[in-house]
Amino acid sequence: MSFLLEDFVSFLDSSPTSWHCVRQVGMRLSSKDFLPLEENLPWNLEKDKKYFVTRGGSVGAFCLPQKAPSKIVIMAAHTDSPGFKVKPHPDVYKNQMNLLEVEVYGGPILHSWLNRDVALAGRIFYTDKKGEKKEELVFLEDVPMIIPELAIHLQRDVNEKGPLVNKQDHMMPLFSLNSDKSLSLEFLLRRCFSFETLLSFDLFVVPLESSRFIGVDSEMIASYRIDNLTSVHAATCALASYKDSDVLPLAVFFDHEEIGSLSFEGAASSFLNDILARIKAFYKLSEEEFLILKRNSLCLSLDMAHGLNPMHMDKHDPNHQVLLGKGIALKSNAGMRYATTAETLSEALMIAKRANVATQQFAMRSDMPCGSTVGPSLTAATGIPTVDLGCPQFSMHSSREVMAVQDYLDLVTFLTHAINL
Repeated sequence: MSFLLEDFVSFLDSSPTSWHCVRQVGMRLSSKDFLPLEENLPWNLEKDKKYFVTRGGSVGAFCLPQKAPSKIVIMAAHTDSPGFKVKPHPDVYKNQMNLLEVEVYGGPILHSWLNRDVALAGRIFYTDKKGEKKEELVFLEDVPMIIPELAIHLQRDVNEKGPLVNKQDHMMPLFSLNSDKSLSLEFLLRRCFSFETLLSFDLFVVPLESSRFIGVDSEMIASYRIDNLTSVHAATCALASYKDSDVLPLAVFFDHEEIGSLSFEGAASSFLNDILARIKAFYKLSEEEFLILKRNSLCLSLDMAHGLNPMHMDKHDPNHQVLLGKGIALKSNAGMRYATTAETLSEALMIAKRANVATQQFAMRSDMPCGSTVGPSLTAATGIPTVDLGCPQFSMHSSREVMAVQDYLDLVTFLTHAINL
């Protein structure tokens, strides 16, 4: 197994939430001589240097060429995945059993979370003994939980009609049978961390099963959060391979795509434009020079695509079926749910030709609604031409997703060529 694949699997297992993902990206970039920046401090940038900056569950990184760039190539993806977020007052005590109340985040496949070993992960804010506010990333792997499903004897038609799952009543993780009302979320956190007062938290329920290579030739990967950590890791690896040129490569990974991107750190926020404004100031570009630069630039909106499921072929457009392991999916939609135009599609095809990477064309059936990506928000906010593309996968938005190893490798190759023109 190559180091690249080993690192990808490690990245998947170490990034149960957006904040863990941002930390993992930062660690990898730091090892490649990228320097951290803070948004609330001046940026003392230098040519031929590499930098990254975080905003909550989002992170942006870029390399500064020696000369003012003639083009920016943006690699954009998202760090979040559908699932279940713990409510502010989550403690539930029912018939001497302890559970946690959660709410749905994005559009998960609900039944895929039943009967699966899960745990809590995310971030907490607290005060220490000095009364100072602190932040900590947490992953409570030592406190496994489960969302038990109703027995078939109590839902005789479950195999014909599917499980009846109510988001409010049936999706609470169970963590104790100890008949003790004192077993609360705060109690669970104190088992792992020492703090004076718990102020607030962003916690998600996440699967505990590790990533795994599957198939007769280990040609597939199964994991939680393949959508969209695949794109994040591939873009991070590509960025680290940059060789100085008149192209400025910029990777930006946003939180909250799965819930609409309208947040302080989402794709509809000022995060990318703020980074671009600092770069403009560093190169002392006039307003007109900056507008010309943006028009000559390209944004690669990276997200996963629906691979052809051989047991549900009627759900796919016959002329736009994408197969796992057969090439990167270039995505189009007449309603601009994807940002691809004929112009940007042609640019992506030229990059793929240079990289010797196979491509496939993806479009939804005309009688089915289309998902979306960060692409439309970014192209509208920045005025930078954008193309949507990504790797095909099975089981999108499930707690366990599947993709082809070859598609991941092809994406890394494609992105590496895109920023090293």
